[in-house]
Amino acid sequence: MEENEEMSAQELAIAAYNKVDALIDLLIKKNIITEAEFEAAEEDLYKELESEEEKEE
Repeated sequence: MEENEEMSAQELAIAAYNKVDALIDLLIKKNIITEAEFEAAEEDLYKELESEEEKEE
């Protein structure tokens, strides 16, 4: 893909997901965080988002 080529929203989302996934893998491999810590943080985030959605209703 050339620099001046536009990416669709879906392509941007996939690229961002892949970068985040690679970063998480690196943090776990370097023992900066554990997979359990990541999963707990992810679960906390989902709970927070659900709570915010319930408040909006």
